[in-house]
Amino acid sequence: MKKLFVIFILLFAFSNLSFAETKDELCVIADSAIVAASKIRGLKQKRDVPCYVRDKEKVKAYLLDAIEKKMPAEKLINEGILYKALGFLPKDFDYKNGIIELYLSQLGGYYDPEEDYFVMAGWMPKVLQTTIAVHELTHALQDQEYDLSRLIDPLTGTSDHLMARSALVEGDATAVMFDYSRKLMGQEGLAVEDNVDSIIMQNVAGSAFMTGMQGTPSSLQYMLLFPYTSGLRFAHYLLKKGSYQEIDKAFKKLPSSTEEVLHPEKYFSSKSDYQQISDEDIIKHLPGSEIVYRDTFGEFSVSALLSTYFKDHLKAAKAAEGWGGDAAAILKLESDKKVIVWKTLWDTESDAKEFYDAYTKALTKHLENWTLNTASGKQEFANEDQKVSLSITDNEVFLLVE
Repeated sequence: MKKLFVIFILLFAFSNLSFAETKDELCVIADSAIVAASKIRGLKQKRDVPCYVRDKEKVKAYLLDAIEKKMPAEKLINEGILYKALGFLPKDFDYKNGIIELYLSQLGGYYDPEEDYFVMAGWMPKVLQTTIAVHELTHALQDQEYDLSRLIDPLTGTSDHLMARSALVEGDATAVMFDYSRKLMGQEGLAVEDNVDSIIMQNVAGSAFMTGMQGTPSSLQYMLLFPYTSGLRFAHYLLKKGSYQEIDKAFKKLPSSTEEVLHPEKYFSSKSDYQQISDEDIIKHLPGSEIVYRDTFGEFSVSALLSTYFKDHLKAAKAAEGWGGDAAAILKLESDKKVIVWKTLWDTESDAKEFYDAYTKALTKHLENWTLNTASGKQEFANEDQKVSLSITDNEVFLLVE
């Protein structure tokens, strides 16, 4: 799931509660919060950041307006088509409205880098507002130093690139937030911890899954949380390596894939561990076709897809670990018919077979009422309207939906 628009939010689950305060009572918090964030993060505040308090209806209106202005309707439609065809989402899921409701149910505040202002969610309990403000105003400091709108542009990057960059941005801000809270309690910073898994379960994933996500496809839940959970692990790795100065270096040499976020040692490798798939590499499978839309999902999204169909999430993650590149595309044939392809490359033939077997099981569940034919050596699913075939050749797995 690409960031549909460039805002930076903090997720909290306090739906069905109302703790509204006046603007003056809440926004006075922002002045001290940005000073605290600046001191921890080591980034100077270069200009003032206006603060506003909004209720849920105004925030929802903002989110809808942001999508209309910053995300072409056709791009959003094509993204939803791919997700449904490949098994990320049920075919009857309302992708656009589902995303809005998911964000709204979890949002605790946000920073808009294009307009350079901070919004506090008026319905959040006041006791949490300072912590939220520290997180969001860390984004303001990042923006003043590195220009977040440039770093994360939903119109130019692939899903994999944008999720990796979002993980750096959100992981950094989440680390500052926890360092702030730990300092108040007289504790040392996150860098002294061997890992942050327990912190993530108690404070990020745990609270976010408690409310507000019921009825949302699992894959979207995982992708929404990824920048905060895996992002915090990535930031923690950098902090242990060289404090917040190491994170500054990462803003200048950005992670290029979610694979590098999940496996930070690959981020520091001098050689890329995955292959770029060109347009020609896609079209050669269906000569004469034309690419209408394409994207790259990356290791984490593959893991999220498989986790949707497997209770054993570690097994799903392991099946995605050998990811070596991918490209999903909507193609228009010479007959004007549109088909969908997904080409994935794997580090070894064994990795490809592991994914092929896992994805076959996932498709069997996703297409549970379709007929399955394996006589050709492929996994061929069919119903009255469509045909889906999955094949494997060496270290390549190829899906065709027609």
